[in-house]
Amino acid sequence: MVHNDSKRYKLRVLIVTVSTSRTLDSDVSGVSIEKRFRNEGIATERTICRDDEDAIIGTLLSRNDFDVYVFVGGTGPSRLDVTVESLRKVSRKEISGFGELFRQKSNNQMAYLSNATLLLKGEKQIYCIPGSPDATEVAYPIISSFINHLYTELTKE
Repeated sequence: MVHNDSKRYKLRVLIVTVSTSRTLDSDVSGVSIEKRFRNEGIATERTICRDDEDAIIGTLLSRNDFDVYVFVGGTGPSRLDVTVESLRKVSRKEISGFGELFRQKSNNQMAYLSNATLLLKGEKQIYCIPGSPDATEVAYPIISSFINHLYTELTKE
C-alpha cells in the first residue's frame, strides 16, 4: 500500500506532559518534541497535567482547538500510569500500528513495557508516548510521517 501525500496542512499540536513532578521549566521531554515540531514550522503549545484520569480527560476536552495531541508520559505499567486508559474512554478508535512501530523502532527492550498508542476522537489525533527524552526522539519521526496523511483520511467527506 503506497500513499503519496505531499500535501502539508497547517495543523496545530498540543503537547501534554502527564506528570505530578514536572513543571514547564523542568519538562525536558516536552521541550524536546516541541522543538522538533517547531523546526518543521508546525504550530505548537505545551502544557502539564497531573497523572489523574479526570485531569487527562479534562485537558483533552477543554483544549478542542488543536488537530493533534501528544500526551507525553503515563504509558508504563505502574498503577499510576493512566494516560492511555483514560483517553480510551473518550476516543472512538485505536490505531495499534503506531505503538507497534514505536516499540519496533526503539532500540530498547523496555519499550515493550510501554503502552504507546494512537487514538482517534472525531478528526483529532491523540498520540500517547512514554515520558523519557529517548522516547520522544523515537516517536517524533513516526508522528511526523503520520499526521498529514491521517488528517487527510479523517477529514474526507
